Amino acid sequence: MRNTATWMQGLAYALLALAIAAAALAFATLRVLDSGAIPGTASGYRYYTLGAMRSTGPSFDLSSGALQALQGNWADGVSAGMALYGQGFQVRTPTQSGMGRLARGELVTGAYLETLHPRLRAGRLLGPADIDDCMPVAVISAGLAHALYGGSAVAVGRSLALASKGTTPSVPVRVVGVLAAGFHGAYGARDTALWLPVSLAPVINQMPFKACTPQFPHNGGKNFSISGPPAVLSAPARVSLAQLDTLLANAWQRLPASAHGKAQLGLVVSAPFSLSPQERLRAAHRTELYLALSIAALALATINVFTLRWLALVRRRHVLQLERVLGATRAYLRRRYVLRTAALALALLLASAVLSTLGYAALHALAGHDSVLWASLTLASLLRELAWVLPLLLLVVVLAEALPLLVLLQRERIDGGSRVALSRADRGIGIGVLVAEVLLAAVMSCAAAWALHYAWQQRHADLGMLHAPASVVSIARKPGSGPDIVSITTTTTTTTNKSGSTKTRSVSESAQGLLLHALRAALASALPGHELALGPLPGHEQMTQPESYTAGRRATSALGVSASPQWLHAASVSLLTGNNFSAHQPDPAAVLIDARTARALFGHVRAAVGQTLQSGMPTRTLRVIGVIVPLYLQGPDHDAQQVVIDDARTGMAFFPLLGGNLLVRPRIGAAQQQRVRAALDAALQRQAPTLQVTRIESSQQVLARLTRTQTRQAQVFLAIALFAWAIALSGVAAHLRLYLAMRRRLAAIRSALGAGPRRLYGEVLGGTLALAGAGIALSLLAAPWLAQQFAFLSGAQVSPFGLATWIALVVLLLAVFLVAHFPARRAARAEPATSLHEL
Repeated sequence: MRNTATWMQGLAYALLALAIAAAALAFATLRVLDSGAIPGTASGYRYYTLGAMRSTGPSFDLSSGALQALQGNWADGVSAGMALYGQGFQVRTPTQSGMGRLARGELVTGAYLETLHPRLRAGRLLGPADIDDCMPVAVISAGLAHALYGGSAVAVGRSLALASKGTTPSVPVRVVGVLAAGFHGAYGARDTALWLPVSLAPVINQMPFKACTPQFPHNGGKNFSISGPPAVLSAPARVSLAQLDTLLANAWQRLPASAHGKAQLGLVVSAPFSLSPQERLRAAHRTELYLALSIAALALATINVFTLRWLALVRRRHVLQLERVLGATRAYLRRRYVLRTAALALALLLASAVLSTLGYAALHALAGHDSVLWASLTLASLLRELAWVLPLLLLVVVLAEALPLLVLLQRERIDGGSRVALSRADRGIGIGVLVAEVLLAAVMSCAAAWALHYAWQQRHADLGMLHAPASVVSIARKPGSGPDIVSITTTTTTTTNKSGSTKTRSVSESAQGLLLHALRAALASALPGHELALGPLPGHEQMTQPESYTAGRRATSALGVSASPQWLHAASVSLLTGNNFSAHQPDPAAVLIDARTARALFGHVRAAVGQTLQSGMPTRTLRVIGVIVPLYLQGPDHDAQQVVIDDARTGMAFFPLLGGNLLVRPRIGAAQQQRVRAALDAALQRQAPTLQVTRIESSQQVLARLTRTQTRQAQVFLAIALFAWAIALSGVAAHLRLYLAMRRRLAAIRSALGAGPRRLYGEVLGGTLALAGAGIALSLLAAPWLAQQFAFLSGAQVSPFGLATWIALVVLLLAVFLVAHFPARRAARAEPATSLHEL
């Protein structure tokens, strides 16, 4: 019994430490997301992402030309600007020789530096006039100034030679300002040390045009307009969002109509500044939900620990009374209790700190490399928040858990031996806690079941291809190599018929087709009987963008790709109607299309075969020879991709230029991969020396990578659900043990009066299951709302009352039954005389 109590207390404290770490980490993450802090900027300002409102919603892709047009339309200290993402430069003083020092720089436009208000060590900042007039000036960091000139003050006015590459000529610029250490711009690059007007980009990068021309000498910002990076807007902290909206509306109205972008309705901001505002808002909402769940789990874990400590005091009441008889004072007992609580608090602090660090590592492993927000969610930024959140949260938990017991200990109210039943208030609190714990476990069980079901569906979804085991060979350019020269080769074939006459035919074949022949021959020598094909594959970035295709008055957008004749069989793609490409003579006009494209252009799949369609750029007339099933090239969580497939032997030769992915069927075994790689690399060395084999993976690995997000999401929800289960089940066990300990006198009296063990067992077990059923019923009431939140988090539409929901709830109810069964049976079998003697 004592070992069981010790084990339960250890589990309760471990869950409490985990709940503290989860709540602190969620709160710290939310604080970092909402801070929008930009290192090195001035205090007293708020920073926003500036965008334009469209009919479809806000868009944060303003061009630098629009920012230049907005200059002069701001008021009340508001300003805006942007910069190109960091670019590497070779910088040196005119008297230095060699390549100089490598520094990362930003090409700025608008009032970028003035918007961020960095601290100046010397000189001035870049302004809009420098961009418009294409001034050859630069602002550098204090570290770069010290490295090049020996100090900040002496750097102002000095010349600086820089080049975007080591082979390009150096461009002289003049240093006009030096910024204090710690400022690296708004885009998170820690090594940014140089800021230049964006209008100098054509000169520095040796582009064939200039931003400033003799006809328009003061339009550098407009003539060299950029877009892509989000624009940053700053406003004094005293300016409210309502006032800022008014300022944005006034600035938009003062803009000339020619400066309004297409379909733009006005200006809009997102707070705080972020590289991806919409993703930041979604991440903040997810974090708020996780924070709410972790706080609920923390409250329940605290109650569980309180219950177990109260149970321990109840069981030790005779020892405490004996200590008082032997001379122990209240002050001694109180001091011992406080010291033990302090030791437990210190252990909880260390454990929660370690768990928070592990949580950060798990978050990084699960989502860090996929998240555009990870630049701001650094370990340093989280540690700054955790340094005060963890101790404060722990203090609140310890006071909530230990202070009531300390008061009871002071008043000596732990005896309770004269009572034979719990008070109505005690029973109400216990019932409420148990229902809340089961409710939390039921909610997270439903979410985990939905996530697991969704991941299973995605993993086994029909993509239209890869139904049979195969291997994917990835080929890419060697690092630092240039593209191959692509040429068209004309081959001449001579055939002799039965009458003895000969016929000569010339066939033009692209370098792509010739390379495929060489690779196929190399594979046949290494693995006879294996088939090699080129064609579109799911999850691999395509070389082209969707383009417009027309047939009569109908038009649609589809992805133009190439495939070899063997691709249909190697990729297990079903041909609905028509024929495949000819294995002997490639036809430049023949194409395969998918069923969606066939219906969009011709109304029916069978009506498409033999019809012609026209491509957009360049204009070509193509003939449909076959229709295939829809292909889900972007993964099962996206719509089917419309495709128009031409013969790889005559198509655009992207493969010899940049590389691509080949499909091999049957699957290449692990022991055979090295031999296949060597044979294919030898063929590439002869035909395309700049290419090499980078990876060989199975089709199952490709499918697993496509559903990696859903799998990780299911793992996260499953971990949270197991955490909630541990809290709920340990809480049920703890409260049931306390309940039975407090009712032991009553149970002994009832047993002595004739109540049978079965009746006592049924009352305890039935009452526990009834409370669990109440919690599950409340979770069913919240199921529709929970399904909406799950759809927001995962993008999956789930049925709130589907089979997965009922399975999860039935399994949870079964777990509660197992937890309650053994204490109830032990209490029912207890001898009345023994129980009365123990009391």
